[in-house]
Amino acid sequence: MNLRGWCSVAGLTLLWATGAAASTALVHGVVFDDRNGNGVRDVGEPGLAGVGVSDGTAVALTDASGRYEFAALDGATLFVIKPRGWRPPVTAQHLPQFYRRPVSGMPPGTAIDFPLLKSDEADDFRVLLFTDPQPASAKEVGYFDRTIIDGLAGTRDFAFSVTLGDVVYDRHELYASLTAAMARIGVPTYNVAGNHDLDLGTADDRHAMTSFELAYGPSTYAFHYGRVLFVALNDVRFLGGPRYIGGLREDQFAFLENLLRVTPRDELVVLMMHIPWFYPNPLNAETFRVADRARLFALLQDRPHNLWLSGHTHYQRHVFYGAADGWHGAQPLHEYNVAAACGSFWGGPPDASGIPIATMADGTPHGYGILTVAGAEVRLDYRAVRHPPDDQIGLHVPMAVKPRTGYISYYANVFNGHDGWKVESRVDGRTWNAMRRVLDWDPAYAKLYLDQDTLTVPLATPRLPDPMVCYHLWRSYLPADLAVGPHVIEVRATDPAGQAFTTRQEMRVVEPQ
Repeated sequence: MNLRGWCSVAGLTLLWATGAAASTALVHGVVFDDRNGNGVRDVGEPGLAGVGVSDGTAVALTDASGRYEFAALDGATLFVIKPRGWRPPVTAQHLPQFYRRPVSGMPPGTAIDFPLLKSDEADDFRVLLFTDPQPASAKEVGYFDRTIIDGLAGTRDFAFSVTLGDVVYDRHELYASLTAAMARIGVPTYNVAGNHDLDLGTADDRHAMTSFELAYGPSTYAFHYGRVLFVALNDVRFLGGPRYIGGLREDQFAFLENLLRVTPRDELVVLMMHIPWFYPNPLNAETFRVADRARLFALLQDRPHNLWLSGHTHYQRHVFYGAADGWHGAQPLHEYNVAAACGSFWGGPPDASGIPIATMADGTPHGYGILTVAGAEVRLDYRAVRHPPDDQIGLHVPMAVKPRTGYISYYANVFNGHDGWKVESRVDGRTWNAMRRVLDWDPAYAKLYLDQDTLTVPLATPRLPDPMVCYHLWRSYLPADLAVGPHVIEVRATDPAGQAFTTRQEMRVVEPQ
């Protein structure tokens, strides 16, 4: 690797790194204030200084006139790194147009300009987080449209949305219809590449996301919004056929390193990726390159504000990295692994409208996340679709038990829960008592799963997958002194910000027949 660091050339700040044998081509242009919004630089439209332009490796900052010039990787897609207070044009379907693909036959030396439009950006804003919509058919695009999108269409309450990979399920011809559904929300949509977005017939990793990039632009890019740097990293390393592993290429590490050099240290850095960087189950199956995670940690650990977003697992989990994981930052590094929009791959029995329930293997209903940013502080919420917004707890209680019987369990699945939550329960209005967090199957989901085996005619929809360990499950026991008759179990779950959610369920104590 030939790391050339950063330098200033003719008033331009340039940071770059390429492989020693990489072929490059000199590119130049202007980033400008597109005051009339026509996409063309007209007389009187000034250039914008200090804006980053990249080929996915180098980062060049524009000079006082908005000009940039650098040797980009030959054939690379160029993109502008949107600064705070500006936005790129969007298509009719709200896809940001922040990039320029190489044009075959373009005369050497042709200027590649980037228009930006002035945009008010507050320090406080909200972002929609989707992952794994993953339709394998037009019917499943319809499921996504009728569940996720119907509840969000026209909301305009969000600055933008991000889809964290597996936009489709190997069916790249569905990108257009999925994009049309997303457009109904009415906010810009950024996309991250996932393993089911791979072109499986390609010959090498660098070109394995061609179909995705034709639809959505570069699979590694960045932009600023408010006081936050958002970085999309394609962390799916193609190994041939259907094989892949989580990790980053050298050019991606160079891009991130160059980008961080010109980003204020106190700015929140949000990495958006598909494959998570933790072991996905208690068996510690290796799904990512451990050395790559260590390099990411090293790049970020001296920065006080970090957040990682990922998908892929089709469950929900919050992970806080510390010294035992190799993270040595002042604060634990939080990775939010968002539950899948398609849930259990659009599987399970249908609801009253004919749409599969799609409950995930940890008992989490399918849905989407919400990132709320207040300066450098963040809040992460979850919305289970086809549920009220405050429905955040799945409660499993026996319907009936014998009198004077102890150690009978009941369980609370707090969909967005982690160790920072306080989960309590009480019976018949007694004193609230802490529940204990456990790693186990959600028994309510296990019942759904096992009920499939009682069907004499199988469902036309995909089966619900095997139950898996739930990382947000709490357990307690029924008191042994309950009198014969009905009783009410209540659970209260309080998040780190102090917001409380409650649920309740009735059960009975009865004498056996």
